[in-house]
Amino acid sequence: MSGSKPTPAQRLTLGRLADILVAEGLGMPAASTVGVADDLLDRCLAAAPCLSEPVLALLDKVPADGLDAFVRRLEADRPDDFAVLSTTIVGAYYLSADVRKRIGYPGQQPSPLPVESEPDYIDMLERVLDRHPGYRECP
Repeated sequence: MSGSKPTPAQRLTLGRLADILVAEGLGMPAASTVGVADDLLDRCLAAAPCLSEPVLALLDKVPADGLDAFVRRLEADRPDDFAVLSTTIVGAYYLSADVRKRIGYPGQQPSPLPVESEPDYIDMLERVLDRHPGYRECP
């Protein structure tokens, strides 16, 4: 399943679960409203491919009804699966430009330092080199 794309059924299931974990409130949109089950899911899984296989396998096992209870049981009984699900949903949610704008996070920005404020790394590195050569030839 590695590298596979979510099916339409898996996307629908993820959207329903996402709204349980990230509901609308306090001026923030629900997870499905910003598209966590659509292109944001694809971007999230591309950025963290290790989530793809476990989250897609989990989505295939989600019951059609009783999703609130399913999420509570998952959190209590299968914390690793809950972590995969919640990380995927929240990761996709914060990829949304609308969400980032609402929380005042513009994304990663460069923060150049003036040359005067840079530490003298050579002095620090010389102490490491003096302590141990750090490299040994392989037999």
